[in-house]
Amino acid sequence: MGREHAHALQHPINLCWLAAAVRDGGFEPAILDYEVIPCADGDFAARLREMNPGIVGFTAMTPSADAVARMAETAKRVLPEALAVIGGPHASILPAETLKKYPQFDAAVIGEGETAFLELCRAAREGVMGVASIPSVIIRRGGALIGDPARRAEPLDLATLPLPARELLELDLYIGAPTPGIPGKNYRATQLFTARGCPGKCIFCCSEQVFGRRVRHRPLDHILNEIEHCRSRFGFNHFTIDNDTFTDDRARVLEFCAAVSGMGITWDCDTRVDRVDEELLSAMAGAGCVKVAFGVESGSPRVLKWIKKGITVDQVRDAFRWTRRAGMLSCAFFMIGNHPDETESDVKATSRLIREISPDLITVAISTPYPTTELNRLMREAGLLGDLPWSAYGGSFHGDPVTRTRTLSPERLKALQSRMLRSFFLRPAYILKRMSGIRNLNDALYWFGAGVQFLIYLITRERDKAPKQRGR
Repeated sequence: MGREHAHALQHPINLCWLAAAVRDGGFEPAILDYEVIPCADGDFAARLREMNPGIVGFTAMTPSADAVARMAETAKRVLPEALAVIGGPHASILPAETLKKYPQFDAAVIGEGETAFLELCRAAREGVMGVASIPSVIIRRGGALIGDPARRAEPLDLATLPLPARELLELDLYIGAPTPGIPGKNYRATQLFTARGCPGKCIFCCSEQVFGRRVRHRPLDHILNEIEHCRSRFGFNHFTIDNDTFTDDRARVLEFCAAVSGMGITWDCDTRVDRVDEELLSAMAGAGCVKVAFGVESGSPRVLKWIKKGITVDQVRDAFRWTRRAGMLSCAFFMIGNHPDETESDVKATSRLIREISPDLITVAISTPYPTTELNRLMREAGLLGDLPWSAYGGSFHGDPVTRTRTLSPERLKALQSRMLRSFFLRPAYILKRMSGIRNLNDALYWFGAGVQFLIYLITRERDKAPKQRGR
């Protein structure tokens, strides 16, 4: 992506955990995060020659799979004897298909990789890779793929996780805001996971195929140890808790709040509107939480049912009212194009709800029907989605969306998305509210910069060419 986007990027903690696990297993890992590392032509090849690794691992979301495969081609050209391995969400949902399409990869790791990738490294070191299958790993051996995608490693006991190897990151490159709405120059921030897994059944999500639906929690003492390590070694004082649903277990959240109240840190989190109450949000604010982001998705009750979100509009209203009373910033995640039968009337219901709950921040995405999701199946059954390159699934915020409904074209969804964002962020009342909250020069610079970036985004979005008529 490049360093120009580093203001919005977070630390790849899952890669740091993976690196720590293989390091504890006797290997010497390194992390190259080309989301922030400046990369001119030939830089990646030069780094590989210098480091001379035996295994080069890559992680990819579906839209970036093609780009990652090109990097793997470079790795195999520079280091023909090295193994190229792909993991992450895309390889987890389509492992065999990924290896068939990209012959430059020697193996794919499915789901959480701390155990599976370590076993793969050991097999490669001992020269027995491909002799026997490894749970959660598909291996290319000659012209055949060895391993069963359905044979998964046992879910990891999170109490056994080492501390993420943040020291392997070039931390000074992660500049700017740790999360939208929190000025980066006022905080030194990192990301923190207190659990893995999501109990939701949303039709647009693939999370279950990576970490499972059962929520597994880390012990509180492990979490506190990581926080203290981050403070003492790296000077971090703010933590973005990146669980899918931080407040899934109310009692654990209250224990966490009691434990961190005197530590002098601030934090923010993502959660669901049906997993909070006024007392809980007040306790979170008292323990240093400065922002809560909720996945709302739609203001239309029928769309919420169709996408199996499991929430009501009344719960949305309550959650944002309670968050405001607690004195925390609130963020609402919305999507449009959630279902083949969604109409412009449903989108208008979402716009009305945005005005009613008046969050501090919003995102409005065009829903993406990722492969293997129920949404993908529904769109195909409705004749709204054909065969697409994996890179085409990246148009939710930029470029051309692949999504359409029976009554809303991709062009119309883009227009509605831009209109919703403009009508929220460019309101005089909203601008005055943000200006009234400015406490220092860093705040002023942050909100001015955010405003400029938003205007550039709107201009770029509206200049995008209309989508090609793909998949009709």
